Parts: sequence; C-alpha cells; structure tokens
Amino acid sequence: MKHNKKIYIFFTIGLIFVIGFGALSHFFYEWSEYNEIIGILFPANESTWEHLKLAIFPTIIYFVIASFSFKNTNYIFAFFITLLLPMILTPCIFYIYTFFTNKSILIVDIITFVVSVIIAWLCCLFILKHNKNHKILDIIGAVGIVTIVVCYLLFTSYPPNNFLFEDPITKSFGLKNI
Repeated sequence: MKHNKKIYIFFTIGLIFVIGFGALSHFFYEWSEYNEIIGILFPANESTWEHLKLAIFPTIIYFVIASFSFKNTNYIFAFFITLLLPMILTPCIFYIYTFFTNKSILIVDIITFVVSVIIAWLCCLFILKHNKNHKILDIIGAVGIVTIVVCYLLFTSYPPNNFLFEDPITKSFGLKNI
C-alpha cells in the first residue's frame, strides 16, 4: 500500500508540474530576449514541433529530479512513454481539429496540450503500478529517451524542412533571428 501511495504522489506532482511549468515555458524564449540556449530548451516559435517542448523539457526535468528519491522497476520505460505520448497525441489532435475548423483556436490548443499530458501521465501511472520488470522495456525506454533528447536538442537549431517545424505565422523554421 505504501508503494502505491508513493506512485500516486509521484504521478500527481509530476502531472501538475508538467502542465504548469510547460504552460509557463511557452513564454521563456521571448522573456529571455531570444537567448539561443533558452530557445533550444523551450518553444522558440509557433511551429508544432516547438510546442511539443511544452511537455518534453518539464517531463525530463521532473523525471531526472525524481529519480534521486523515487524508485520503480518500470521507471525508465514510464519515463519514455511519458515523453513520447504528448509528441504523438498533440500533433494528431491539432491536425485533426484544424482540418475541420481550417484554423487554430487558442483554447483548443491549450486543451490539446493538457489532454495529451494527462493521457501520458495516466499511462505512466499504469506502467509504474505494474511491478514486473522486463529488461527489453528498459532497453526500449533508454534508447527512446536518448533519441527524443537528441532530436529535441537538434531540431530547433537544424529543423527539417517539414510542416511540423514551420512557424505558421512567420513561415520560418527554428530560432528567431532577432
């Protein structure tokens, strides 16, 4: 029972942290007067890719800090899934609804972010509550985390020429040259 209580505390604090810090981080690049390092870590334009950073960096911060005090056999795989799901769900929901509305609606975008993060954290909770450790899941999780982090750090400075990376307002890619 005590183990489940720790999982629920980890889950609740993580969910609140990622949603709160993620939402606030939307403004960090502008507030930093377009500091390149801040732009690599936090959204640097209005592209879909950059908005994924709202969930990525806060999740990384939380899982790394929590790893010092929270132990679970499925931690690495849960970490990976919690990073991955918003990266899949956010664009899917966004492009489906904008297909029908022909425009982006701010409140729907915010709800999309929150729903994607909630779903990711519910999956994290489910994974953490199952105590069976499968080594292959640890390997998949570790490789997945490294891949996401490398892409996360690389694609702001060197964005592919793809609609996911294009700022719909400026029609530019990557960091703003201000």
